[in-house]
Amino acid sequence: MSTNELAYPRWEREDRVSRFLIGPSLPIYQIEEIKLIGGSMFLASASDKSNLIGQFESEKNAKEACKRDFVDKNEDPAAETVGWGLKPRQKHR
Repeated sequence: MSTNELAYPRWEREDRVSRFLIGPSLPIYQIEEIKLIGGSMFLASASDKSNLIGQFESEKNAKEACKRDFVDKNEDPAAETVGWGLKPRQKHR
């Protein structure tokens, strides 16, 4: 592998939006920074906006939530999401 090749998956940031890419031009999550009077809020969602991951006070927390969602989907891709984003195998905390 050439040292000039870009590694995937990875995060890229452009202006107020960070995207998690699994390949060139293949974003699956995005985090939008929304400026508020008291600071910023970070809105994490699937790139196609079909699945809201959540609202966070820091970009780091938003990225961690996306990472957990990515792992969950890869462990059981056939699991359907039911109410409040919980999959049937998940327990309420």
